[in-house]
Amino acid sequence: MNLSRETEKNLQKLKETINKYYPEPIDINYEKYLSQTGVFNLFNQNQGCLTIIFDIKHFKIVNISKNIINFTGHNKKEFGENFISLIAPEHISFINVFAAWIITTLRNLSKPYMAEYFLNCWGINVLHKSGEVMKWYLSAFPLELDGTGKPLLVFVSVQDITHLMKGDDYWIRGVFGKEEKKIFVYHSNENKSSEQEIVSEREQEVLKYIIQGLNTKQIASILHISHNTVDNHRRNMLARTGTRDTTALIHLCKMMGII
Repeated sequence: MNLSRETEKNLQKLKETINKYYPEPIDINYEKYLSQTGVFNLFNQNQGCLTIIFDIKHFKIVNISKNIINFTGHNKKEFGENFISLIAPEHISFINVFAAWIITTLRNLSKPYMAEYFLNCWGINVLHKSGEVMKWYLSAFPLELDGTGKPLLVFVSVQDITHLMKGDDYWIRGVFGKEEKKIFVYHSNENKSSEQEIVSEREQEVLKYIIQGLNTKQIASILHISHNTVDNHRRNMLARTGTRDTTALIHLCKMMGII
């Protein structure tokens, strides 16, 4: 598959960033992680997920789950050789936005926060082999770090959330730290990163009551706020996450572990 000029430009820029970020030769023992993929794949396939182990330094897919064809229309070989080209043209810059975001974020964190972290990205437009546009949700965590806390090998779980989303924006969210946590969120429409959760604590309260089946009047009474404030919280959560409706919002927040 021939890459477009824009894709080639973004891919070249990404590889230059990786080489600058990882200047020293690195060897990774894949075997100790590959022995775990059966458990990961079984768990994730039951949830309709695609799972990938990715070597960042060598820009290489180490392992991918067997449901790749059902998920993308491509077999393992096709996907491994051309996965960057599957990102829709309007979102191809995502690969460099994400790289710059994670590098900047990690540089500004102290070591305790870098010891354990996970990342979510959602709303990314990806092309199925049939030409259909899907919106992907990615959940990733490092399997191996170097001595400075930079990720070397990452485990990625992918879900198709086309039915949950509207619009063409995408988001990146990172949760850093084990006991005390820091959360950062990037929104492509705003082109900036904020140190705050995508859904505020008050909004989470409202959402939990919605899940319990309470209506606006009941929620307002419990939280001692007006009906309009409850509705505003709901609208703000939908707008901030890009979700289609309240059901989609709940689904996405559960996927991220917010509720």
